Amino acid sequence: MGSTRRYTTVAITLHWVIAAFIVANIGLGVWMSWAIDSPSVRAYAVNVFQWHKSLGLAVLALSLLRLAWRLLYPPPAPPPHMRRWERALAAFTHCVFYALMIAIPLSGWLYVSTQWRGDGAFNIPTLWFGLFEVPHLFGLSEASGALRQQAAALAFGAHGAMALALVILLVLHIGAALRHQFIQRDGVLARMLPSLASPAQVDVTEVSPKPSARSMAAAGGTLLVAVLLVAYATTTRLAPDPVAAATSKASVLRALVTANGTRVQPWQLIAETSHIRFAGIHAGRAFNGHFGAWLAALHIDRQAPQESFLAAVVATGSATTGVSLHDRSLPQGEWFDVGNHPYATFTSTTIESLGDNRYAIEGVLTIKNNTLPLAPLTLSINGDTLQLSGTLELDRASVDLGMESDPAGEYVSRTVEIDIAVDAVASD
Repeated sequence: MGSTRRYTTVAITLHWVIAAFIVANIGLGVWMSWAIDSPSVRAYAVNVFQWHKSLGLAVLALSLLRLAWRLLYPPPAPPPHMRRWERALAAFTHCVFYALMIAIPLSGWLYVSTQWRGDGAFNIPTLWFGLFEVPHLFGLSEASGALRQQAAALAFGAHGAMALALVILLVLHIGAALRHQFIQRDGVLARMLPSLASPAQVDVTEVSPKPSARSMAAAGGTLLVAVLLVAYATTTRLAPDPVAAATSKASVLRALVTANGTRVQPWQLIAETSHIRFAGIHAGRAFNGHFGAWLAALHIDRQAPQESFLAAVVATGSATTGVSLHDRSLPQGEWFDVGNHPYATFTSTTIESLGDNRYAIEGVLTIKNNTLPLAPLTLSINGDTLQLSGTLELDRASVDLGMESDPAGEYVSRTVEIDIAVDAVASD
């Protein structure tokens, strides 16, 4: 009975986890490449796209860790019967594997950083398993359209070519492993599958030689790269909570307590029954959201309704649908552009009495410096209580929301429905 070394437990674990991620990602990549253009499954494809990116970045980090471990703990020597050219080919194959496992995710990261697809912008953030937003490389998302298009074409082409090369290499690698196991019967596969005894009943034992200073330095450099990548991804673009950020600027919102020099009737908002909601379709699936931070000021002159006034400020950074992809996208430049336009405003232009303490309020909405008239809101006042309500249909194009990457409404419906309900009681 012979004796041979097997790979360390850490190496075996990393090998099979990375292999599982790669195989899964190949399947996801092939499926989503056609599904993203199919309206019936587009919503699933958008989610799969996030999983594909997340798995790819996981493969990148784990491959760097696996490489560092390999440098610290060299693999077992090949069987003595292997010819020199076979050993050279095996070593070359492993080098190519590591190169592809690192280069393919990097090319994918580069591609999504361009925020471009085909001949148009495709601004979708990368969320690593929904936990945090991964930053774009080299500021590509802010580059000119021509540069983004060129970089996207190069990165996507390289990504696809290397992925095909990896598939071919995987097939050859699996074939070689099966040849060792069932034809040469030399226990090579058993070294990576400790639960599999080789046909020759090879005694497979784990040996972890003490790392040399040189191998430790090389591994340290590799791990440093991995740590820097993780630090870069987890600390960049970690935006603060939009609701908290908006609430901290309450003094700006409260500037509406006076309007046109008139004294504003003090009303206490009933938060439990008041809301500003919005709804639409994304990738064929309905979504519903709301704004978490907003204030309104109202002055009603019952004797002279024309002197009445309504104004409201909405913190655009507080928009949420509860879907991580939406919530990360909405504050970005082509949507609400919260950094430059933190608030949307509504200002009444006319308030007309409808009788019985009911009023029709017409006004203008301003989003990102785009102003448009809105259909009338209905206000009812009953003693010390008031109710304001209205349902509006908003064309995204009229306020420049998402018009760079989806002007035709292929992914996000052009029409967004806004539902307003405000309940308040008079206060001293």
